[in-house]
Amino acid sequence: MYFRILFIGLFISCATQPPRAIVMPSTKNMITGPVEETIYTLGYMSEYDIWEFLKGGASEKDVLETFGSPDSVWLDDEQSTKFLYYYISKIRDYNTIEVSAITDSVSGFEWD
Repeated sequence: MYFRILFIGLFISCATQPPRAIVMPSTKNMITGPVEETIYTLGYMSEYDIWEFLKGGASEKDVLETFGSPDSVWLDDEQSTKFLYYYISKIRDYNTIEVSAITDSVSGFEWD
């Protein structure tokens, strides 16, 4: 009897948890209504402000509220990092914000 309880307890404690669902943010093409203005799109952030904001490890929610929906989003092969791409027309270049799929915070960025 004791062995059976021990075995069941060991089995339950070693069971793996189901993988967490990764939610990808909507892109600009997916939004059907008017595009919302943000402090970035209104021009209220300098390049230095952007760099400081991203360097601080902002949450994905804060990134989306600050920059709006990205132009495209990709998930790496290990499903650990989301890549949010923002096209900047005046310099004809994409800027990238890397967001950890585990912590939902900025893990890296390339912003010109």
